[in-house]
Amino acid sequence: MPVFCGLFKSMKEGCKQGLARNSMQRLCLALLLSLVAVLTNAAEDAPVYLLLSGDQPYYQEVSAVFQQVLAQRAKSPQVLIRDLKQTTEVVPGSTVVAVGSKASEFALSHFSDADILSLLIPVATWDELLARLSGTGRRAAVVIDQPVERPLAMAKLLVPEAQRVGAVFGPVSVASKPQLLRAVERASMELVYAHLDSDDNPIGVLSPLVQKTDVFLAVADRGVFNKSVAKWLLYLSFRQKVAIIGFSRSYAKAGALAAVYSSPENIGRHGAELLARLLNLKGEGSMDGEAWQTHDPQYYTLEVNRAVAAALNISVPDQQSLYRDYQAVLESSQ
Repeated sequence: MPVFCGLFKSMKEGCKQGLARNSMQRLCLALLLSLVAVLTNAAEDAPVYLLLSGDQPYYQEVSAVFQQVLAQRAKSPQVLIRDLKQTTEVVPGSTVVAVGSKASEFALSHFSDADILSLLIPVATWDELLARLSGTGRRAAVVIDQPVERPLAMAKLLVPEAQRVGAVFGPVSVASKPQLLRAVERASMELVYAHLDSDDNPIGVLSPLVQKTDVFLAVADRGVFNKSVAKWLLYLSFRQKVAIIGFSRSYAKAGALAAVYSSPENIGRHGAELLARLLNLKGEGSMDGEAWQTHDPQYYTLEVNRAVAAALNISVPDQQSLYRDYQAVLESSQ
């Protein structure tokens, strides 16, 4: 009997210890889950810092559209607008959205550990910044450069009889030559091109080139190169009655037949949609990595100089039909 009572007592104490251990385990698990929830909510509630390169209207337009589109989405984050003078630090776990080249360089220099999304930046500038300013945070960008298929599709739509496509490449834009060559070949057309260095005479290079082409695609390069080429290209094409497809609204206004470009509104919209996707994909493995990369602009704007079209005897549809017909040509070439 004493042995039985002792055994019963030992079992009773063991049960109490087991219950205590189970209770402690449950308590630890509850505390762990609470901590995970707190950290998850903190990450979700982390603000988005919007850095602008300046107060120019195009930066302001990107900012306005970006905020408007982002606010329409469920669980949109808080957006804090900062200029480069007042921004010295960011909350851990937040994302920095930099609008323009200057803001992008600032963000990469000062917030190397943060996730950074760059908007309204040339791809060559973005690549140079990434190579020079590395960091541990993730990187993505919506560049302003158009895929080569877009201006070529406009050329095919407005000048369907064209066979020879002209282009001149500078020190930066020469990197896009292989893509343009392939796109022109797929379209069963011929690319007639030349290279223009800083010490070359622009008119000496462009004059014989324009004479050999049916339509000319202006290829974006550095600012100085763009201005030098545009001045003479518009003059020579007017004399030779050769249509130019430009890469900006100002190109079309200055005398190009048309232009395909992404406006600040286009970039702001794409940037907001991309950021929402990036925030939703945080920590989701390979899909997360695929989203954090350099993106061509999803949206574009078509500009036609109808006075130039009339001078070249080119028929241009109304604006609604223009977008519809252009999209059809673009899709058929892909």
